[in-house]
This record gives sequence, structure tokens and C-alpha cells, in this order.
Amino acid sequence: MLKWEKKSDWVVVDMTGELDMSNAIDFKNEIINEFVSKGELNIALNFENMEYIDSSGLGVIVSLHKRCKLNGGRLAICSLNDTLMRLFKLTSLDKALNIYSNVDSLISNA
Repeated sequence: MLKWEKKSDWVVVDMTGELDMSNAIDFKNEIINEFVSKGELNIALNFENMEYIDSSGLGVIVSLHKRCKLNGGRLAICSLNDTLMRLFKLTSLDKALNIYSNVDSLISNA
């Protein structure tokens, strides 16, 4: 069950724990079924309480980014800790994705 809230034109999903091979596909399907398929195309993933992402998790994030963009929306990543930011930089996803320092920064700049 996703914990989320609507802020301005964004659905902000609170990410917690880990996004890895064991749960990445279920997470993607839940985002698509709960939001994208219902026309909510501006989705912000709040990583404030996220500890770990593996390549499966990164793949799902890229897939969701493409899905939102193709439908006229945006996927934003917020509140990456230093470790996760290094991962996004190492994989060059920091250049491909919309990354914000926190949710408030996203809302005020969107």
C-alpha cells in the first residue's frame, strides 16, 4: 500500500526502505494502476526515507519516467540522500531525471 498525498499538481509518493528485485515490479504496477492509468501523470517520488535501490529499482524509475513523459506528465525524484545521489550520478540518471532537493523545492519550481 502506497503512502501518498496530493500537493498542487503532483502526487507525492513517500518511498521507504528498499526498492529492489523483490518489490520493484509490484511498485511499478501499483504506481501505474493507482495513478498513471487514472490520469495522474505528475508523480513525485519522495526518497527521504529510502535506504537502498538496486538496478531493478533504477529500471522501474526510468520506466515510470518514460511512461509519465509519453502521456504528457512528469516524474520527479525528491530528497535523495548522499548515497543514493552518488548512485544516480554514477549511472548518469541525475542528468536524465528531474531531481529536486526536497518536495517543497519541487512544488515551488514546478
